[in-house]
Amino acid sequence: MMTEAGSSCSASGLKREPTWIDVAGMFPDPKECLTAFLTVAAAEVVAGIKPANLIRIPNQKLPCGRRMYRLWQRFGEELMSILPFTVMTMKVSEESILLLVYRIELLQRRLQGRTMQTFLARLGYPQPLDLDAALAQLQGSFATGIPHEVGMFLGYPFKDVKGFMAQKEPTSQERGMWRIYGPAGRSLQLSNYYRSKRMEMIRKLAHGQVPNQLLQAA
Repeated sequence: MMTEAGSSCSASGLKREPTWIDVAGMFPDPKECLTAFLTVAAAEVVAGIKPANLIRIPNQKLPCGRRMYRLWQRFGEELMSILPFTVMTMKVSEESILLLVYRIELLQRRLQGRTMQTFLARLGYPQPLDLDAALAQLQGSFATGIPHEVGMFLGYPFKDVKGFMAQKEPTSQERGMWRIYGPAGRSLQLSNYYRSKRMEMIRKLAHGQVPNQLLQAA
C-alpha cells in the first residue's frame, strides 16, 4: 500500500529502491500527477498479480507541493472511468481518504477459496459469501479503524493475517510489505514479487512513459 509522494525528478542512478518521491516532480500537470500517483500506488493491481491495494490519500501538502486529497476530490470521478480496476472508498475523514482498489475477477476468485470463506464466516460476514456484500461489510468495519481482515482482501497469506490478528511477535525481521509470521520463505517471496512490480512501474514513469498509457496497457 503506497501513500508517499515527492518531488525529485528522476529515479535513474539511485542506489536504493526508487519511490514515488523520485518521480513526482516529472508531472507538473495536476491530473497527470494524480494519475501517476495512483499508477504507482496500485502497481501490483494494475499488473494483475494482486487482488487489491489499500491506498491512503493524505490531506496534507506532500513533498511535490500538492495535496493529493484535493486532487482526488477534483479529478477522482473522472479518473475512475479510465482505471483498469475498481475503486471503492473505504473511509473519508479530514485527515485522509482511504481507497480500496481491486480487480473484480481476482478478488472474486480469492473470495471463493475455502480458507477465505471459512475465515470471513467466523468474522460474521454474510453467507454465502458474495463480493458486493463482503465489500460492504468491510467498508462498514472501517468506521472504527482499519479492520485486520483487510489483509485477506489484499492478497496477504492467511498465516500472516492470522498472526497479526493474534498479536503475535513477527517471526521474520526482514523487510516486507506486511508483518510475517511463521515460515518466512513464501511470504517474503510474494512480498518481493509485489514490490518488484511497483519498482518496475516507477522506473517506467522515470523513463518517460505516460501514466494514462500505462493504465490502458494493463
